[in-house]
Amino acid sequence: MSNELSRRAVLAGSVGLVGSTALAAAPAPPAVRPKYFHMSQSTINYQAEFNAGKMDIFSFMDTCRGLDLDGLDIHVGQLKSQTDRAYLKEVRRGCLNRGMPIASICVSTEFGRSAEAIPKELEKARAAIEAGMFLGAPILRTFVGSPPSPDKQEEAFRRGVDALRKTAEFGAEVGMTVSLQNHSGLTSTGDDMLRFHREVNHPNFTLLLDTGHFAGRNGPNGPKIPGTTYDDYYRSIEQVAPLTQFVRAKVYDLDENGREKWIDYDRVFNILGKVHFNGFISMIYEGKADKFATIPNAIRLLRSYAKS
Repeated sequence: MSNELSRRAVLAGSVGLVGSTALAAAPAPPAVRPKYFHMSQSTINYQAEFNAGKMDIFSFMDTCRGLDLDGLDIHVGQLKSQTDRAYLKEVRRGCLNRGMPIASICVSTEFGRSAEAIPKELEKARAAIEAGMFLGAPILRTFVGSPPSPDKQEEAFRRGVDALRKTAEFGAEVGMTVSLQNHSGLTSTGDDMLRFHREVNHPNFTLLLDTGHFAGRNGPNGPKIPGTTYDDYYRSIEQVAPLTQFVRAKVYDLDENGREKWIDYDRVFNILGKVHFNGFISMIYEGKADKFATIPNAIRLLRSYAKS
């Protein structure tokens, strides 16, 4: 929390200084880049390989080590077990041996669609927290999901707030921060995310920024809300950036120069630099090209934004 406050305080001071001294004809300010950040990638990048038995968590670690990443972003769906302590000890030691800490543990919860499903979804989150704590992960990624129908939006929101608060409370008991990732549905805009942050109102609850899943962006995946534009999309990133400690950077389609076609990462990293972001950025590839050829280039692109 002190980290978050200090980053926001520096940002506020910078804005005030610019406002008091800027001239009408002043040139555009130079790009701001994060001084340093850590890089990881998600097991989701290799979900097909995990499902086919061609990859396990240990070969995933080796893949990440070979890509010179700093940590691992693990979805519990790619763990062989969340409760077998002997297996989890092997995973923990495997991370240590490779110098690859777990940056995040992820669970796909759905709190919006049904009140009857909430107990099962809360138990899913609790199990992920317990496994993540044993493995040494500092943060749990959750989803809040979607309403069952457009007319049930507010009801689903209230259900999500209550479930997220309960998850944050359990995380606080054992020492793991709980984060909400924007992922369409009830979290399609920055306003949605800020409302959840405000209403959950728990010191152990935070926001996780997904660069792909805000309304207004063209291209594959992500919410498509009529009337929204890229201005809305980047505004949402600006809203969430000061409150996040973890970013999931989506890559869809790299051009011949190795640049992402659907997201202006110059602009995204300028936003992150202005709020002094220095946490983990997890690359997630959701494109159709050969992943084994594209993922190294995607990581190279994101790495290039660290200030040297």
